[in-house]
Amino acid sequence: MIWNSAIGLAVALTVIGGAEINAQQADTAKDASPDQGPLWLISCSNQADPAQLLCESSQSLIVAQGSQRLATASFQRVAGQDRTQAVLTVPFGVSLAQGVTIAVDDATVGTLTYDSCDGQGCYAMGDVDAEWLQRMRDGTAMSASVTDREGRQISLSFQLTGFTASEALMP
Repeated sequence: MIWNSAIGLAVALTVIGGAEINAQQADTAKDASPDQGPLWLISCSNQADPAQLLCESSQSLIVAQGSQRLATASFQRVAGQDRTQAVLTVPFGVSLAQGVTIAVDDATVGTLTYDSCDGQGCYAMGDVDAEWLQRMRDGTAMSASVTDREGRQISLSFQLTGFTASEALMP
């Protein structure tokens, strides 16, 4: 079942090669009600290291048909520390050698390097500097540009509405 889902997501990436994928489509954004919930969600856990609380603010892109996750952008921080790390989760079918270019409102702010892949997809990671965070606080959209194995660019777009509030909640 997981394998079929992963293949389906990889096919979705391939089919929409060269396209931009948004967290919300224009029609959805117009009709969105205020009670739809925040785009950026906070979660914290000490499962990996019982002595540390690791928190993340994340947003996922969900394929409407089948309600499957296409990609997730998360920003992680250990409670009480200033270092922030970005983690982008994408499905199989991407070119790992290319990495991921991150832009906020069309200004490049960083590059992520693929770290690993598992049954959930592939993970690109990198440190986030103060300028990157400030651009996200001030911006409207963050895009992650990935390359599929055929060399086509795919832009994943995450809305920044609510990012500042969610980041402020992280300890």
